[in-house]
Amino acid sequence: MSFHMTQVLTGHGCFAKYLRRIGRRAVTDCDFCGEEDGAMHTIRDCPNWDCERFNLRKALKLKRDFSLADIIEAILASWECWYTFSAYTKQIMREKEEKERSLERARAPSSTEEEEKEEDSE
Repeated sequence: MSFHMTQVLTGHGCFAKYLRRIGRRAVTDCDFCGEEDGAMHTIRDCPNWDCERFNLRKALKLKRDFSLADIIEAILASWECWYTFSAYTKQIMREKEEKERSLERARAPSSTEEEEKEEDSE
């Protein structure tokens, strides 16, 4: 099982809901659509991945409101479905991770801001 599949199946990954729980985010809003961001939101609901999700649903023969159990049933039934879901999770999780890194860089104080704070405190 891939790293990204594990994150999606456990909910322990680059999801705002999880990151807030561990103290790394202040809010649970999705960076792409503003809804609460958890694993199921990411793989089933977020409009950012509608095209990719359409292809996943077609390949795995999933209904529109599929559940995690539906995914597990499909990926255990065939290697092709397993690899399709693995590729899907890899693609969307990499995009989420890159977005999170860019937001962290934007939130981090610049070195000039830190120097100014040090000068002000002296």
